[in-house]
Amino acid sequence: MTSAEVLLLVVAVVVTLGVLGIQNIKALRVAQRVHYLPGEVSRIQRLWLERRPLTGVFWLVAALLAFVGAMAEVTMGMPELAWLGVVAPLLFVLTPWRFPLRGVTSPLAFTSRALRAFAAAWVLQLVAGAFAFWFIGVAGVLVPLLLNAHLWDAALWFMWKIERRLSRRFVTDAKIRLKRVNPTVVAITGSYGKTSTKGYVAHLVGPTHQTVASPASFNNLMGLSRTINEHLVVGTGVFVAEMGMNQEGRIRELSELFPPDIAAITVIGEAHMERLGSQEAIFRAKAEITEKAPTVILPVDQPELRALADKCRREGKTVITVSGKGKPADIVVDPELGLVRYGPDDQESSIDVPPFGHGINIAVALGIAWALEVPKDQALARLGSLPVAAHRAEVQRTPEGVWIIDDTYNSNPVGSARAVRDAASVARERGGPLVVVTPGMVELGPVQFERNTQLAEAVIDAGGTLIAVGLTNRKALLAGSQGQAEVFLGRAEAVEAALRAAGNKGVILYENDLPDHYP
Repeated sequence: MTSAEVLLLVVAVVVTLGVLGIQNIKALRVAQRVHYLPGEVSRIQRLWLERRPLTGVFWLVAALLAFVGAMAEVTMGMPELAWLGVVAPLLFVLTPWRFPLRGVTSPLAFTSRALRAFAAAWVLQLVAGAFAFWFIGVAGVLVPLLLNAHLWDAALWFMWKIERRLSRRFVTDAKIRLKRVNPTVVAITGSYGKTSTKGYVAHLVGPTHQTVASPASFNNLMGLSRTINEHLVVGTGVFVAEMGMNQEGRIRELSELFPPDIAAITVIGEAHMERLGSQEAIFRAKAEITEKAPTVILPVDQPELRALADKCRREGKTVITVSGKGKPADIVVDPELGLVRYGPDDQESSIDVPPFGHGINIAVALGIAWALEVPKDQALARLGSLPVAAHRAEVQRTPEGVWIIDDTYNSNPVGSARAVRDAASVARERGGPLVVVTPGMVELGPVQFERNTQLAEAVIDAGGTLIAVGLTNRKALLAGSQGQAEVFLGRAEAVEAALRAAGNKGVILYENDLPDHYP
């Protein structure tokens, strides 16, 4: 190589490494937000390509410049154009278009796991870049940038296995502690309502049994292990464990490591449809929670859960059926009539269903309380003071008189429909307008457009003002509102518009809040 070619190569490598460093910070933020799941970084990248087409334009221009730079001397006799190959990587700083380098909704945390993932991605990128350079020359240094998301997913797949090995001691300690303390383990899963139901159970059961519940959304292997290691103490009578999943087999693993004495499912819905592909697969994944449990709590409001109850009975399990819609069951909650039946031989009693409370979550929690022999008078007396999980229909009132309903955590079709209905009812009582601010719902796979269209329709039918945030679901929200929705790219501008529209008697419902790695 001539000295000019060596200089060109050195500059190209330095520029590419600098740009890779910037892009890897962006990718690490995405990886951390999606819990380091393989495949998710490229999924988010595809979403940005669809919603921000300029991202694809920058890629094509960069590839074209790299090609022209590589062929400059060979076919054109113009070696000075070879420097276009150095300019090409700089365009990737602009991709994905308008993707923030710094976290807005929450900052990037440089944990040990994050640093390990970061290092693994760098190794794969350097190897890929070296091979590409070997085969196609200086233009090959562009390959790690073009394949950045896929290389990150490959690194996360590899590190997933490493992380499992690193966590083995921590999980083993949790198994030992759980066996030593020996509480009654209550495991709860479901497409929606897991966290709220867990909080309800701890509230209803707490006065009768010393209870520990996994905090927030600690519902995976490490979250439950951490809860057991840090919070379970001798004397704990009941451990309430929320169990989540992102693929089939995850809940089975949790149930084998931390076997439940009582297992409950709240509802089978469309959350995780994007990853699992069908509601049948979601049902199979959730039903794994019943395999090890001698006692199961199952709603009869859904056909698949009624069938699962019959299956569990045939296997010799104790089955407690519940209903959140007033249907015949052992435990019945009728939110419309304000009635409850606590046990198969009980008489109906009147209750006050908390505002924005879901009947099925209350019914499942009562079923667990009944299984744990909590007296009826104690259980029903505490229904009026059920806790509200953070960002799940939390109600606040501003000094100006506006009601703010914060339902921003992981919105779903069932919950959003109920939230809009209840918020509209409050708005009518106050005589003020209803304003709904939402970016729509995600991870619903093939039904995502339809469900967001229905959400927008529900807001308009309720006489509300819809404010759509971001680009992820803008088309669906505009379609459902027949073009009546106000649209904003950022949440800050949307909040200002919502406060103006609400006046001093309005009700503002914040329905879902996508993190900033979504467009």
